[in-house]
Amino acid sequence: PLAAHKGLAIIRDFASAPPVLGDETHIRQMATNLLANAVKFTDAGHVALCARDDGEQVVITISDTGVGIAPDQVERVFAEFQQVSGPAGRGYDGAGLGLAITKRLVELHGGRIWLESQPGGGTTVSFTLPAAERG
Repeated sequence: PLAAHKGLAIIRDFASAPPVLGDETHIRQMATNLLANAVKFTDAGHVALCARDDGEQVVITISDTGVGIAPDQVERVFAEFQQVSGPAGRGYDGAGLGLAITKRLVELHGGRIWLESQPGGGTTVSFTLPAAERG
């Protein structure tokens, strides 16, 4: 609903990705946390959810055209109860747990998570999960 209210385009591109191996509820929670953050910090443009095959893993990427994060703040966003300081973090509510929880869930599934961003240039969060066996 917030994306629709803001007029954001939601782009999905995962048709060619294989199924992932993991707990469906937790995988949904990971994606929901990341999508909610992308929508929260994006006032115009789009949010994209993409997944691609990477051999034995699937790379899932959520990108946005939002406010972005300064390089010195990138690692901070994965810590519990931490939020971005400075202009990019002003005016946004939250406890600072979404990315910390998502990071822990990704790691418990045997994956890794990383973030690329620049102030004013949007953010891309990517994580890997094991690909399910292909029959």
